[in-house]
Amino acid sequence: MRGAVVHGSVVVITLVSALALAGGCGDDEGAAGPGTSSGSSGGTSSSGSSGADAPVDGGPTVPAAPSCAAAGGSATVSAPVLLKKLADDGNEGWLASPAIADLDGDGKSEIIAVRGGRVLAWRPDGTRVFSFDTTKDRIWASPIVGNFTGDDKLEIAVAARDSAYLIDAAGALLNGFPKTWGTETRTVAAGDVDGDGALDIVVGVRNGSGATADVVNAYHANGTAVPGFPPVARGAAGCSPGPCYFAGLYDQNLAIGDLDGDGKHDLVLPHDNAYASFFKGTGAAFDASSMFAKRSKTPGVRYLHDLELAKQGYADDESASNQAHFTNTPPAIADIDKDGTFEIVMVGSVQNASQQDRKRGVALWVVGSDASRRPGWETPFHVSGYVMGLGDGFSPELDGPTAPNAGNLVGLTNQVTVADIDASKPGLEMIFAGFDGKIHAVAADKTELWTADYALNGRALTAGIVVADLSADGVPEIVFATYSPDANAGALHVLSSTGQQLHKVALPGRGSMAVPTVGDVDGDGTLDVVVSLKDASASKENVLVFQVPGSRPNCVLWSTGRANNLRNAWVR
Repeated sequence: MRGAVVHGSVVVITLVSALALAGGCGDDEGAAGPGTSSGSSGGTSSSGSSGADAPVDGGPTVPAAPSCAAAGGSATVSAPVLLKKLADDGNEGWLASPAIADLDGDGKSEIIAVRGGRVLAWRPDGTRVFSFDTTKDRIWASPIVGNFTGDDKLEIAVAARDSAYLIDAAGALLNGFPKTWGTETRTVAAGDVDGDGALDIVVGVRNGSGATADVVNAYHANGTAVPGFPPVARGAAGCSPGPCYFAGLYDQNLAIGDLDGDGKHDLVLPHDNAYASFFKGTGAAFDASSMFAKRSKTPGVRYLHDLELAKQGYADDESASNQAHFTNTPPAIADIDKDGTFEIVMVGSVQNASQQDRKRGVALWVVGSDASRRPGWETPFHVSGYVMGLGDGFSPELDGPTAPNAGNLVGLTNQVTVADIDASKPGLEMIFAGFDGKIHAVAADKTELWTADYALNGRALTAGIVVADLSADGVPEIVFATYSPDANAGALHVLSSTGQQLHKVALPGRGSMAVPTVGDVDGDGTLDVVVSLKDASASKENVLVFQVPGSRPNCVLWSTGRANNLRNAWVR
């Protein structure tokens, strides 16, 4: 058994009645039928127990732990087979990854996707459950599915432009919503921020709200603000004395998890600059390590590659020194070295410290909650190559002309996926796409395991990666989708855990900007892959469901965009 792999997934649990918890049955955020687990929410509680002391994380019942033991499968991975096309209302898709969840409790999961400004849900047979219209033109961030109200049903949270919504399993808007705040909300995730045993909705905006530097807010299920939020306006940020450098959250730049073990979920927010904020559930910024001169709080720590320069807070030669830029940086929280302490994992674009040269590749960072560098990670893992990846319009050259036929395409998303894909290596692996047109897999000790080309000479990009065993042999595979300005150049890719191309399935139009979602949709014990296409096709069949013959739902380590249906990227 690949026991270490179990820890590469995230559990989503909620406190329902003691009776329900004692039963231990049900579905993984509804992602699989009774008695099965797709792993779409991840592993187990921190104690490995399904008892009433399990942390509140948002599923209707306690799921079984994903197991990456072989399940009678084969080393041969079957190609995904198109099973069904789901019809929407003719809307365009963006970066929002679909969700798989049992909304009605019948043991079969529904598919939830956002298209344009609508939230849509379908049954496994393709019939429509509901279509909720936000009346806005775009939903950027992936929909959240969890138990927010404390009953035995799931709710769905989304943000469209400047508003956040919470709807029930039938598509009806709940009292207290929408919440309108800030500029475009591109970041949404869920967690128990205040430790009251209920899920909260956390949203982040592209630019600060009004005259304040606030870029993050948190709401209860009734629409009221969580105490301490927004942290600057409420005086909770704890940045006096500072300095603190808050900036916008552009691309699902949020992870939620308990960094300090106090039972309240904390926030990780990489900003649209060379800084990142780590907030406690109270809204207070974490103290920065004393190694950083005159930087008392984490939002004041500048991510210069050279540790000595980072300690002093500035570069001796700003034109030459490398620093991070976290504009498109969805982070993760994971104990990558299995020492019992969670690390913060981020992939940022690299620029010189004076910000004149932004095409210096990407860098992988592993830091503590005080922004200190982990042993072996005193400097980030730097991939210096640049093919493409920056800027809206999918321009191969930064600030250059828009690529022909690009339309509404955006630059590369610096998402990082954390999962145990190599049982022979201690700890967890980190998988991400670089600006060099390659997928990179990096071990916990900072060694690079492999790279895989995917970018078609700068004409294809990916938003992120999911990880699941597609052949039931106990060894996970790598799955991602690409989008391109060239018609029919996007594809659904399957790689081996060693980076070998196994399958490449062509996608119509400009492919898919959204991270695919893996899970057992119809409860038949076989994994499905759900892909939300970029284009609004004339047929209006814009969400595709593929089945992978021979697969089993026992080993799904990172099932969807931001790891799980809460979109919190917390790996346990």
